Amino acid sequence: MQQQDANQSVAPAWDLKTSKGKWNKVMEKTQDGKGTFCVAKEKINQGEPLLTEEPFLRQIHDKYKKTRCNYCFKELKDITTRSCRGKECQWEVKYCSQDCEGHAWTRGHQWLCSFPELSKLDADIVFAVKGYFVSKSQNQETLPDLVSNRESFGANLIKDYREKLTKVASMLNLTDHAIDCIITIIFQIKCNAFAVKTAQSVSVDASFVVSREFLTLGRAIYLSASKMNHDCDPNAIVSFGDGGNNPCQLKIQCVKGPIEKGSEVTISYGPLASVHSKEDRLKKLKEGYQFECKCSACKDTSNKKSPESIYKCQICKKGRLYRQQSKCGECGQEPNWPYFIKTESQVEALKQRQDFVKVFKLQSDIYHDDTLVIGQTADRVAMYACNSGQWEIASNYAIMSLTVAQKVYGKLSVEAAEEMMKLSTILLNLCLTTGKRKKEAIAHIKATIITYKILGLDKTAPEDIDELEQMMTHLMFMAL
Repeated sequence: MQQQDANQSVAPAWDLKTSKGKWNKVMEKTQDGKGTFCVAKEKINQGEPLLTEEPFLRQIHDKYKKTRCNYCFKELKDITTRSCRGKECQWEVKYCSQDCEGHAWTRGHQWLCSFPELSKLDADIVFAVKGYFVSKSQNQETLPDLVSNRESFGANLIKDYREKLTKVASMLNLTDHAIDCIITIIFQIKCNAFAVKTAQSVSVDASFVVSREFLTLGRAIYLSASKMNHDCDPNAIVSFGDGGNNPCQLKIQCVKGPIEKGSEVTISYGPLASVHSKEDRLKKLKEGYQFECKCSACKDTSNKKSPESIYKCQICKKGRLYRQQSKCGECGQEPNWPYFIKTESQVEALKQRQDFVKVFKLQSDIYHDDTLVIGQTADRVAMYACNSGQWEIASNYAIMSLTVAQKVYGKLSVEAAEEMMKLSTILLNLCLTTGKRKKEAIAHIKATIITYKILGLDKTAPEDIDELEQMMTHLMFMAL
């Protein structure tokens, strides 16, 4: 068998250009010392869509391989489930349709099908090997035009990957140059892969959603979206899915506008200034992406309202304290830290007993009311109240949870929209069971629909819009 080398080309299975998303009002720029980044070609208003893109490369998470399509990540239905065309394929891949099987074949599986031994290797190795052959099909040695920051990773890590790839090289008869390309692709994936997420509803009954949890279905490489730089306080957000029809489809919308012509358009790679401390953000970005973040939030030396300053001064009730801070910045008094520590121990004991009403009361005493921990506990109390049919109590705590989300993430944020959706269902249920607060419910549901549309969530989660409109119909009928 002839050794496979990067100089050998594989016939393209599709046009590379079709794998790149098309920008709306955004252009890519390259600058010495900064690399490639994205700027506004013209003024961009809040809520405007900036990019829709399909993956160049994708990999489903192991836990979903048997329940979701291994190509598009949709939930499988027995009646349409397809397997690989290879009669002797031992990869146990499943697809939702013949089309998805065909796309998966031409975009990676055809080169792995005959080597089931690869499926037992590290997921990073398998993904990179797949990336190598997909790139080769486009006459590229590595993932097209993506940074790897390979020089920033340690020599020992590179050596470790080279050793892991020894078996792969023998199995696939790859040259040293091909192995070196695969190592580069491993680092390209580390620096550029997006976690593909979807929201899953948690219902009290068959009719009403009261909570959502986000599932990470897998990861994917998007050639255009990867050109966007990180900011801990970004002006654009990433979402996935086309109304449940295409979970892998990436969408980017402007969430902080207007963005003026020539200004950079940014997303978050995970860390957010409103949620994570500067120390944690810098550490995560350095370890995961090999760069020192120099965004305005990371340059800010003020600790007045940093995420770790959650404690409430027990003397003036205004000062924001970080753990073990020596003096309150507002009143100058020394905090009684043994009291805070004792209260947190009591909170942990109450959590074990699932007495979240008392947890909320104690946390409200020692933390400021705009901190995430308060919002999370309020959300938990609301859910427990829903489960016992106490809709008015649930609505009051859901409002507290929403208020925190709006303060932390912003009123026009996906997180706030999720809380608004939960409160909408709770208020509707309150109206249906008691007849109370109809006007408030109608006004809130209208505001939720508007927020969804501004954020573009009516496109990525149309099922939520349908549910909100049905709620409005119920309430308007009740008002007659």
